[in-house]
Amino acid sequence: MRNQLLTTSVCLLFLVGCGDSGPALAPVKGKVTVNGQPYSQAMVVFQPTAGGATGVGITDSNGDYKVWTAGKQGASLGSHKVSVTTVPDPAAASTSPSEMRSDDPAYEAQANSQQSDYTKAMKSKSKEPIPAKYNTNSDMRFTVESSGGEFNVDIVK
Repeated sequence: MRNQLLTTSVCLLFLVGCGDSGPALAPVKGKVTVNGQPYSQAMVVFQPTAGGATGVGITDSNGDYKVWTAGKQGASLGSHKVSVTTVPDPAAASTSPSEMRSDDPAYEAQANSQQSDYTKAMKSKSKEPIPAKYNTNSDMRFTVESSGGEFNVDIVK
C-alpha cells in the first residue's frame, strides 16, 4: 500500500511538472485602420496592467494582426493597456513574432517596446505617423477573456 501511494505521488508530481509553462493565453486578433483604410506595418502591443508577459502583433497588408506572447499565439488573460506604433523597418513587418523565438533579442525588444540602435536611428530619421494618443499616450484598454477576443483600432488623423 505504501509503495502504491509513493508511486502514485511521484507520477502526479511528474504530470504536474509536464504541463505548459507560462501564463494562460487566449486568442486575440484584430484590425488596424487609419481613417477606415487598412494599415500595414503596425505593431500592436498588449501590456498586462497587472504585469506579466507582453503580447505583440504585427499587421499584414490588410491591417489584420494576431497577438503572440512568448512565442505562443494569444495574449494573457486579464486587463491590458494597448498601444499601436509603426514598424520602422519594412523587413521587420514581414517577420511576425510567431516566426521569432521568444529568447530572440528582437522578439524581446518588440515585446517590451525597447528600441534597438537600428530602431532609434530609424525613428530619428522619420516621425511616427500614428498620433501619440494611440501609442505613447494611449489610454486604450482591452480585457482578454478565456474565450479570447477581437480588438480593432481605427486611427483617426
